[in-house]
Amino acid sequence: MARYGMLLLSAILISGVVNAQVLPESPSKHNFWDAANRLLFASHAALEAVDFVITHHNLNDGGRELDPMAKALCESGTAGQFVFFGGRTAGVVAISYLLHRTGHHKLERAFPVYASGDSAYGVAYSFAHR
Repeated sequence: MARYGMLLLSAILISGVVNAQVLPESPSKHNFWDAANRLLFASHAALEAVDFVITHHNLNDGGRELDPMAKALCESGTAGQFVFFGGRTAGVVAISYLLHRTGHHKLERAFPVYASGDSAYGVAYSFAHR
């Protein structure tokens, strides 16, 4: 009996594959600096600016940088912090542009959202440990 169930399931799956239609290509062409990307990059830059300020304040009050990637730059002083947080912002825009140019438009939008979440976590953690 189980054998017939497997045969029926296989037939249904095969017929679904055979009857599958090719979907038309979605119109994903858009300008890189459209309203959505400007909003995403502006919100990310704002979060990075807040993260810069609170990290700068915490480090001046004797705190320590826990991010091993940021440790060398952030603990070296204000210029190093500026390079790190500015570089993160520029890197998000650059990676999004690369994704845009290669046609990965969903990832182009998702990457700044992810990076903003990472920055928001840093801000929340820094405020919690003042």
